[in-house]
Amino acid sequence: MRNYLIILFINLIPLLSQAQANDEEDSRKLGFVINTGFNGELYALQVAPSVFYGNEKSQFEFGIGFNPINRVEETFLSGEINHKYFPNGTNRKYNLYFITRLSFVHNERNTYYPATYNYLFLYGGYGFQIKLFEGAYLGTNISMGAFSFNKNSQNPYEGFSKSAFFDEIGMGLETQLHIGYRF
Repeated sequence: MRNYLIILFINLIPLLSQAQANDEEDSRKLGFVINTGFNGELYALQVAPSVFYGNEKSQFEFGIGFNPINRVEETFLSGEINHKYFPNGTNRKYNLYFITRLSFVHNERNTYYPATYNYLFLYGGYGFQIKLFEGAYLGTNISMGAFSFNKNSQNPYEGFSKSAFFDEIGMGLETQLHIGYRF
């Protein structure tokens, strides 16, 4: 219980302090971003080129990803939808934000006993961005939440039998680094 309270407190730090003053904000922006992340459940580096639409203090991202360092016997594809909320806008040099992430990952392993895993992640967290120059930014975030998976395997052992989504639900952690450009 103490660990959950510590994690909750860390996630609420941006709310407890007023880190920035509010500025006037452009109402709508389009752009692209390259998200890279390391997921604690998959132990895989994900790269997801994405497009985004920003409206006032919200930014919605849609992207399709892959693992650039896949092994030959593994296929790794992902899709993600991110929502970032900037309580103080995006016009400052340093911008804090909250993030909600929904992602789907397909992981196919062609080893001695082939198996296919499909993961569904729902994460929330916070991060910050640094404006590099007009339109370009660099940022990072950390998020945690719940995930579930389904598994299909040809492995004859009972521990590797089929499982469906939501048979098991786990907790996970992901860190992300991104670079983007707003038009």
